[in-house]
Amino acid sequence: MKKRMALLLVLAMTGCLFAGCGSGGGDAGQVPPDAAEAPASDAADGDAAPAESTGSGGGYTIALCNNSLGETWRYQMVAEFEQAAEELKEQGVIKEYLETNADADASKQISDMEDLISKGVDGILIAVQNPTALNNIIEEAADAGIKVVAFNALPDTDKVVAKVNQSDENFGRIGAEFLVEALDGKGKIIVLQGVAGNTISIGRWNGAKAVFDQYPDIEIVGEANGDWDYSAGKAATEALLSANPEIDGVWSQGGAMTQGAIDAFVAAGRPLVPMSGESGNGFMASWLQYKGVDKFDSVAPVYDCAMVVDAMNVLIDALDGKEVEFDQSDMHMDVITADTIGDYYRPDLPDSYWAGTRLTDENLKKLFEVK
Repeated sequence: MKKRMALLLVLAMTGCLFAGCGSGGGDAGQVPPDAAEAPASDAADGDAAPAESTGSGGGYTIALCNNSLGETWRYQMVAEFEQAAEELKEQGVIKEYLETNADADASKQISDMEDLISKGVDGILIAVQNPTALNNIIEEAADAGIKVVAFNALPDTDKVVAKVNQSDENFGRIGAEFLVEALDGKGKIIVLQGVAGNTISIGRWNGAKAVFDQYPDIEIVGEANGDWDYSAGKAATEALLSANPEIDGVWSQGGAMTQGAIDAFVAAGRPLVPMSGESGNGFMASWLQYKGVDKFDSVAPVYDCAMVVDAMNVLIDALDGKEVEFDQSDMHMDVITADTIGDYYRPDLPDSYWAGTRLTDENLKKLFEVK
């Protein structure tokens, strides 16, 4: 199943579905900054179960400072945030919420943070574009009395209330261990990285490399950045296939890239090999399609879009004056195998859906325009 560019256009239009954003123009696949920063107000009722405030400091203004909307995972993550935030508005815990999108530009995210500080928000959820570039502005927000919770893509600074994440190192390790076992500890592999310099990409590769370093007979014959994107992953794999007549396995740190790699192997007439994946619906469809063909098999860690809801719960607790755990960066991660994929794949939803959602079916259908 090919990644459909038309769906990205749909998501660009529906990314503000729950947020009540204006209809101003913007690049396909991106949320216009002016719309993204507007308060959101008309999400349908959901069951994301955000934390309930004690009421001692209700009516907060909070913000989601997002590093990009470059992957479909982030569109769904924003929708998860909006559904839970709407529940908090209905409860009177927050009075409004803002969203910013840095378009994968650390300088833009610094500017977004400066704007949020000037607006005097009470709390910020941030997924950083770069692990060090945002340190100073995060510390400035903390010094201004703003509670900052980092999630998903974490900064190096400890001047945040908490760090909430599923371990990127664990994600990379799971895929690497699967590949080593599938290849009996020896073989030529290619590596598909995410976005160069991104903290998630760095963490996932660190986890995988720690495994591969233990197996000298695993030879990495090629490596490329696929930006967690289907088309970029497919193009990168095509180039690596041309340069390497023998490839026994693929370690990929993103499901869309693995989906592209599968299609590149098929188009080139090369036998399919074991490939690590992720819990994107498009990749899982390809996995089911080619399950048992040649030597293909996979594993898919569930990197949960709804971790933003967990981060928001921590933020509300902190705003209420409750003590919160600082290091929550190794949250539970489900792992999909060939035996359990049927429990996660949604044939009724498009490629861009990610398993692990807390969105209601109503909001999922709105997000993906499924009737």
